[in-house]
Amino acid sequence: MALSRSLPHGVVALLLLLTGCASTQNTVAQDLAWERWRKCNHFRGINLKDIKPDGQIWVWVSDGGEQTAFRACDSAALAEQAKGVKAAIPSSTLAVVSPSPNGMTEAPIWKPGYEWAYRYESPVGNGTFVWSVDREETLDGALHYVIKSGTRELFYRKSDLALSRETVEGVVVLKNTPARLYYVWPMHVGQTWDQTILEERPKDRQTIERIDMVTVEAEETVTVTAGTFKTIKLVYRNKKTVAIRYEAWYSLELKQLVKSRENLDSGLRVRELIAFKLR
Repeated sequence: MALSRSLPHGVVALLLLLTGCASTQNTVAQDLAWERWRKCNHFRGINLKDIKPDGQIWVWVSDGGEQTAFRACDSAALAEQAKGVKAAIPSSTLAVVSPSPNGMTEAPIWKPGYEWAYRYESPVGNGTFVWSVDREETLDGALHYVIKSGTRELFYRKSDLALSRETVEGVVVLKNTPARLYYVWPMHVGQTWDQTILEERPKDRQTIERIDMVTVEAEETVTVTAGTFKTIKLVYRNKKTVAIRYEAWYSLELKQLVKSRENLDSGLRVRELIAFKLR
């Protein structure tokens, strides 16, 4: 709760931290927050002050304001977004449109302001999150894109989108040596590659060697909350056991994953795109 001395007596500014994503000037997180606000804009003594770029909703709460009911409504709207209920968000303009995703010759170019919002489900919970291209930064002598998601930052090598590391509040929580190759360019159906990675998780004091065997399996049309897209399906297996670790459906026109399925120790985690902006 944040107080403002300039407010009339009996009125406080209530900060609700919301995970977001509806206009072309908004961020995706704002669009999701606006969608929730429209569903919950009917409680006594609750008036909108602002919706921040990261999806935080600021409201004025008067004496006797129904803030408990408002919080419950917002939580229900957030749960709907996490379940994949389609939000009333205007369609984004695609930066690239291709009749077929096959035959990708080089890594796509990401620009600051690109955003992709996802919902996820797993045995341990579900929710939503937004990936935003924040900046470019040199890491270990190579230029990287930095993707922000709340206080988390992911460092993808610009030349091939290999994941080098992740940080939370500036502290390294994952380091891949070498950077993990999610894709190899040019990419086409039938392509395969292997990679041995040393995966370090300093916070958990864990270091694991993983050997991925990746196959670019097929072209598939996939329908998710954000729409219907032509994709190329990739399957990532444990080379030693041949068990599937990860399946991903990549869209050339969106320059990002549309859907993924990951087998974790806790069970299957499914992620799908619910909104995006390429500008």
